[in-house]
Amino acid sequence: MLSVLVTGTNRGLGRGLVGELLNAPTVGIVIATVRNVEVAKELMRIDSPKLHVITCEVTDENSVAAAVKKASQIVGGKGLDILINNACIKHRVPLNGDVTKAMAMEQLEVNTVGPLLMATRFHGLLKRAAELNGSAQIINISSASGSLEQALRVDWGPPSLYSISKAALNMLTRKLALEWKADKIRATAFTPGWVRTDERSANADQSVEEASAKLIKMILSLTEDNNGEFYGPTGNKIPW
Repeated sequence: MLSVLVTGTNRGLGRGLVGELLNAPTVGIVIATVRNVEVAKELMRIDSPKLHVITCEVTDENSVAAAVKKASQIVGGKGLDILINNACIKHRVPLNGDVTKAMAMEQLEVNTVGPLLMATRFHGLLKRAAELNGSAQIINISSASGSLEQALRVDWGPPSLYSISKAALNMLTRKLALEWKADKIRATAFTPGWVRTDERSANADQSVEEASAKLIKMILSLTEDNNGEFYGPTGNKIPW
């Protein structure tokens, strides 16, 4: 049975991913991280022996270290099979707007540095699972707006700071895939597509449940051939 940790699970896509994982027969442990357990009321109401909700602020090294310790206690000596870096923020300010250094740094810290910290701090648990089961997997939830090849599309509207942070996350995915291949830890990026997560995305073509189901189906069927790749919601390859 697989063990999976997902960041940013209090609402939206993260919450949907947790629900799909709890229903997956091959998954035995689901570790859902939130910034504040006390406000994750909907998540805490889920009655499942598979689910473990823990605190983790992905930009705080001490918080991540504490999450590693807690996760270690949950999975025991079996390690962590899958890490899903889902937590993110999106500042909706154009580059000709009132962009501040603090705003840019927060975007990068959460969307790029956070996944970097999670991957490197959980490396030991991932490696242990790979030693026992043949492989472990890092999933970075990215965005097609982070594709350099598609950056000049004028019909796209994702905020530029968000796109920059996701482009950096894509490079992190490629480098993890390369540097940790010897440890049999794979890294793959996915974009869920446009999802109805709040009022700003009310016209999106997918519900959270639909997007989550597609992602988890693909994630649980990944092989070595998918290491270092970037996929869309239908399994289509996204150009870097």
